[in-house]
Amino acid sequence: MSSGKTVALSKYAQHKYGIAAQSLVDFEVGVNCGCALLAIAGADGQLAEAEFQWYIDEQEMVAVDSEAFQEYIEILRKFDWKNANLEELLSQIKFNFPLNFRYSLLYQAIKMSRADGFYHEKEKAAVAKAAEILGVDSTVVVSLESVAEMEDTADRLRIALFETKA
Repeated sequence: MSSGKTVALSKYAQHKYGIAAQSLVDFEVGVNCGCALLAIAGADGQLAEAEFQWYIDEQEMVAVDSEAFQEYIEILRKFDWKNANLEELLSQIKFNFPLNFRYSLLYQAIKMSRADGFYHEKEKAAVAKAAEILGVDSTVVVSLESVAEMEDTADRLRIALFETKA
């Protein structure tokens, strides 16, 4: 049952994910997505600060800041990802706008899991399990992993070309 709370999406969400700016995400759906991602990225036994921070940074760009958004972030900070039921979380995710949330969620899980510089075998297994639960073929997962790797490589190349000392 929905509380009626929503989080509005930004222009960045339109640019990055193809979702119309100002689309509304049901609060509980967003929480379930975020919690599922925390469980996947923590599958190696730790949720690295870099992984969590990647997700927070991404959400700060994707969502319009609001009281509901701040509450969402606070719930994620307190979530017990070690004892999460991934199947239960994933079964409660349904968006009311056009988005292949299954692919998008797996993409974010991969990006988040790689954010600490290492995509652990247990994280890969958790992504594969999530894909199975969501009915996504393993070839799509390989493609999403490749996209994430290409993006990371392109980012490093761009920064190197700009001679940034980051």
